[in-house]
Amino acid sequence: MTTTTARHEAPEERVESPATARYVHDLARLHGSLRYGGLEDAILGAPLARIDGLGDGLTTLSFWEWQLPERYMLAVLGFRLAQFLQTGLMDRELAHRLALFHEPLPAPAKGVGTVHTVTLTGDGRIVGYLGLVGSPDPEPLPLDSPVRLGLPVEVAHRVDLLSEYAAPDRTTHNAFEIKRFVRDHQLPRGEQRNRVPWHLMLACLKVGVALDDIQVIVGDAGERGALRHLRLVGFDLKVVEGTTPWLPRSELMWISYELPVEKRAKPFAALVPANLPELAAMLETMVAGGGAGWRQAVVSSLGGPARMRG
Repeated sequence: MTTTTARHEAPEERVESPATARYVHDLARLHGSLRYGGLEDAILGAPLARIDGLGDGLTTLSFWEWQLPERYMLAVLGFRLAQFLQTGLMDRELAHRLALFHEPLPAPAKGVGTVHTVTLTGDGRIVGYLGLVGSPDPEPLPLDSPVRLGLPVEVAHRVDLLSEYAAPDRTTHNAFEIKRFVRDHQLPRGEQRNRVPWHLMLACLKVGVALDDIQVIVGDAGERGALRHLRLVGFDLKVVEGTTPWLPRSELMWISYELPVEKRAKPFAALVPANLPELAAMLETMVAGGGAGWRQAVVSSLGGPARMRG
């Protein structure tokens, strides 16, 4: 696997300027005011997954990056930027210095490409996002190939997450990385806010059913983020402890790896469960049921206490 060598810099005390604080506040307020009622109709062809009609006023759509016109892709990237600046997981001073309105538009994919999932309210406000990033290898290679390109999480943590899943019928084009799993921080507390992450998870499962080429997932996350949700929906995750992740300071996310160790995202990998269609159907039935006990039903029926503990 081809990786890069990290150059660690000593931690420094960072004092945010008032101008940067205003920039983040204004950017979040602006993106929170924008509505994209035409986003679904703008998708080229059928979406990979669509979740609607669950009685919560939310619609969730999954699509390849090439399916969405650039003007709407910039809206999605703007939502991501605003959310991660608010959490402090992106370098706020860097974004302000670059006067960013959205995350930089990715270069055209040379490998598999990216599947984007967005959750929208009835009036077209983006309130949730999850990405599935495919291998950058232009041609499929064995998972244990010494010349394969690393997925972003492997590069940042300098770990090989795929070799142990090597199999004759499994290549780098069968591995995807979960990225940017996030819910709108401005959503008021309540049932709709609670349901956004489960819309995103359900869409992720449905994409896995639609694209049976997806056999392995990787990523990095905290215990209360994607790790918890993936365990609950049936993924048997292998989590790698004790890594020393690093990104150059030209990358917006570099600051997320400067967090205290106990708060830092951990790399993980898992095979896609063989019973994924059944898991997706079960989760959809439970989320559609609504009522006060729907989240407990997810925990009890799909994950259970053992997966909650991780």
